[in-house]
Amino acid sequence: MNKLCLIMAICISSTVYAESRKLPPIINNSTYANGAAYSGQASSNQPMLEMLVRVEALQVEVQQLRGTIEQQNHDINNLKQRQQNIYTDMNMRLQQLETGAGISIDSSKSAVLYTPVKRQNTTIPTPVQRAKPKPVKKAKPRSKAEEKSAFDKAFTSVKDSHYQQAIKQLEQFLRDYPNGTYSDNAYFWLGSVYKVVNDIPAAQKNFEAVYTQFPKSEKAGMAMLKLADIYREENDSAKAVQLYTQITSQYADSTAAHIAEKKLQNIGQ
Repeated sequence: MNKLCLIMAICISSTVYAESRKLPPIINNSTYANGAAYSGQASSNQPMLEMLVRVEALQVEVQQLRGTIEQQNHDINNLKQRQQNIYTDMNMRLQQLETGAGISIDSSKSAVLYTPVKRQNTTIPTPVQRAKPKPVKKAKPRSKAEEKSAFDKAFTSVKDSHYQQAIKQLEQFLRDYPNGTYSDNAYFWLGSVYKVVNDIPAAQKNFEAVYTQFPKSEKAGMAMLKLADIYREENDSAKAVQLYTQITSQYADSTAAHIAEKKLQNIGQ
């Protein structure tokens, strides 16, 4: 009995001691140095993350701009090729016409005939009052759009085989724009049309104007080639060979130069 009471007393006292013992406090790592360093590192990484996002966005914009530029370059190349095809087709058509008899052009000039009149009585001539010259109006500067419109209109007449109308329009264009953007083309097509209508001197004059006034033009080599062909047709082989040789040196690697080389080989040079 005494042993039982002793055991119960020991159990009660250990329970009281366990209840009276305090639990250790919960440790908050954020209050320590390591926790503070970790929090600071996270906050310092935030601007870098934002910068990376911005860099990625800029890369996407650059890729989009590159795609737009490539598409625009593709469209420009297609337009250039289309224009070149039109010019090539016109050259072939005009060359086919040049090989024919040619089309006559109205070159009659009006003349006034004077018949002598016998005067019976000598009279003193009355002084003629000359009209005062009218002030010359200065031409307004034309825009690039107006120049292109005028050239397109003349070139349409060439394509439609309206040669008389094309000659008038091209000559008027060159009077309005002697050093314009399309002046070299105007001289070239005017020479081609004159060749078709069998006005050889006018054709020579306009072809020569292309490579003398616009030596860096894309039409310069072809104009010189056409002039050399005219000399060859007129049996002036010396001038033809001279121009063919000049084309191969001055406009090397061009279409005109390759054609000139073949023609020199045919001549035997």
